[in-house]
This record gives sequence, C-alpha cells and structure tokens, in this order.
Amino acid sequence: MADARGVTGAEMVRRVEAGWDAINVETARTQRAMDPSSGADWIAVGGGHAAFLGVGSFLSQAQGLGLDGPVGEAEIERLERFFHDRGTPVQVEVATLAESSFLTALSLRGYTIADQSHSLVRPLGGDRDGENGPGGAARESASIEVVRVEDDGGWGTLLDVTLRAFFGGLEALPPLMREGMLAMARLPGNTGWLALADGEPAGGGSLWIHDGLALFYTDGTLAPFRRRGVHSALLDARLQHAREAGCDLAAIVTPPGGGSQRTAQRAGFVLTHARTMMVRYPGG
Repeated sequence: MADARGVTGAEMVRRVEAGWDAINVETARTQRAMDPSSGADWIAVGGGHAAFLGVGSFLSQAQGLGLDGPVGEAEIERLERFFHDRGTPVQVEVATLAESSFLTALSLRGYTIADQSHSLVRPLGGDRDGENGPGGAARESASIEVVRVEDDGGWGTLLDVTLRAFFGGLEALPPLMREGMLAMARLPGNTGWLALADGEPAGGGSLWIHDGLALFYTDGTLAPFRRRGVHSALLDARLQHAREAGCDLAAIVTPPGGGSQRTAQRAGFVLTHARTMMVRYPGG
C-alpha cells in the first residue's frame, strides 16, 4: 500500500475515506438548505455516515463504515431502515481496509456487488511533486483549455457535460440527481473546472478541499473528445489549484484498471486501496 509524506497506509486510507464521507454529508446538508422539500438527510452510523439525496440517486449512499472497528447488527439494521424508509436501495461503499466481518455481514444479509473502484492518491509539495507534476500533463494536452467555473451558467454547463459523459444523456436521470449535483457545486471549498476543445465544452471535473485533502471527483469527458488529453488537462489544472490552496494530498476514485486510472497514474497518483459498492434493494 502506498505511503506519502510519512503517513502510514492505514492512516491515509482513513483520511481519504473520511473525506469522501464528509462530502456526502455536506452535500445532503446543502441540498436540504437549498430545498427543504427534497428530503435530503443523513445519519452517523457504523463509524461513518449514510446520506439520502433522492430516490435512486447514486449520491444516496453510506461511506466510511467499518474503518474504526466492527459494525454491529443493530447498526446495520439502522442503516437499512434509514434508506428503506425513504424508498431507495441501501448502497454502502466498503473500503478494503474496513473490518472484514462487515463485508461478510452484508453478504449474509443479501447484499450484492454493484460496483468496484480504485482509490488513488498523490502527495503535493516536496521533492516528489516535480516527478509527474503540471507540465507533463500540460504538454500532452496543449490543445485543451481548462477554465474555472465562476457563475451559475458555467456550473450548469459543467454539470450537463459531466452527466452526459457518465450517462450518455440527461433524459433518464432520477429527478433529484441534478439537484444533488448542484448541491455539491455549492459546497464551501468546492471548485468546478470545464475543459474546452476549440472553444467547445469537452469535459469537466470538480475539486473539493477538506482539511488539506483535495478530492477530485465527477471527472468526465464527452465521447467525441476522448483520447485528446482532456482528462490530463483537468487533472493538471486542479493539481495546481490544490497546491496553491496549501493541500498536502490529492485523491481520486476511478474504475479499476481503465483509462481514467492510467491517466491519473501518469499524473503521479498511486493506488492505495479498492472500494466495493454493496447494494440491497427494498424488500431484498
């Protein structure tokens, strides 16, 4: 497991997972403030949190559980009630460092694997920073311009681009999906970045800063612009911003072994752990 700046692997994983847990809670808090009728809510459970941001939303999930010790049956039942009472599946992101008994307990309760991902980190600052720092990515993507989103119109464009990159269209999205993404956009410490190819939106990504940790998320490139250095340019711009903001560590989650992971590794990110999304549907 990778180490960075004297931080042990276990401590690093807990720090990164706590960051992803925090962004989910803060998004729910922000969405509820923006629209109390949305039903956005959250609870502390199992050492992490469960957050609800709409029925069927991938943002309605639990994170950070099982990293500080076993998760008892009563806690799992409370987690399930939280989601099932709101008519949405129980989605639990489980890091490889979580107590193994937790994953076993979920499997015995009928949970199945919905998705798997890899978590990567990159130390910022110090001698290692120049090895794959800004400049390498910039040279690969010289024809791509990356601009920071500054207003509501820009955020709207960015969200449409990233959602289209993920889902191929906007018609089939759950009604509250876009609202949840807008809530994330309004988090204090959050910035949005839009990649332009010949002036046309080609991709986008966001960055949230939490206690010196820079979380890179919602990275997406529209199909016609793939393999042109869009993702590299987006990583480059946000690494520079994170560095200037005084962050000491950057983190990103990608599909295992795919193009996004390879691009992140070329930018200096290293694999630290895997994550497994476990899901149980109402009545399951």
